[in-house]
Amino acid sequence: MRTHVGNVRSHNEDAASARDSEGLWVVADGMGGHQAGDYASTSIVTAIDELNLRAYLVDVVEQVEDKINAVNAELISYALDKFSGAGKVGSTVACLIVRYGVAVALWSGDSRIYLWRNNQLYLATHDHTKVQELLDQGHLTPEQAEQSNLRNMLTRAVGVHDEFYLDVNAFSVRQGDRFLVCSDGLYNEVDENAIAKTIQSKKIKKVADNLMNQALSGDAKDNVTLILVDVD
Repeated sequence: MRTHVGNVRSHNEDAASARDSEGLWVVADGMGGHQAGDYASTSIVTAIDELNLRAYLVDVVEQVEDKINAVNAELISYALDKFSGAGKVGSTVACLIVRYGVAVALWSGDSRIYLWRNNQLYLATHDHTKVQELLDQGHLTPEQAEQSNLRNMLTRAVGVHDEFYLDVNAFSVRQGDRFLVCSDGLYNEVDENAIAKTIQSKKIKKVADNLMNQALSGDAKDNVTLILVDVD
């Protein structure tokens, strides 16, 4: 796990947790355009860290969903109390759970989970952004999306809407799989071709350091957080 404030911002609004022995990893990215993004991301990670995880995968998924839903309601209430409804206190979240040969990705916003398998990089999440929505509808090409000023406009996040739900993606894992959980501060600086080239190195700590160094060698206008997980 690696996190860095980046080259521009004065404080880190990302938060992350790695419960390796229990098979749960989470990255949350406080929304920089809103007040107290760091409070929001920390609230999510702290709430998940406090969970006494149950034995079965389906129960763990339910625990995480219930906890993040509770944080969503708490953040909306917090924003009303602190800012009288004039601002939002929000965060993305990407959570990876691996148990019994199954991986479950849960997310809201544009923090991502990648899977490296058989020398290919796959995206296990689907961004909740205006640009992704326009891409899905065929109104933008990938090249136009890269240049769009709507890239950072989220369509879903924790703490923004009363009606909230997480997207879920479940699939089998294989020996040798490697996962990358990250905030947009990483993939906005290091494109997927560069991620794929770097992630295939066997030494996981070296991969984490190399990905972070690549992100910081660019503009790094945002905070950068990443977690790498090997399936043994």
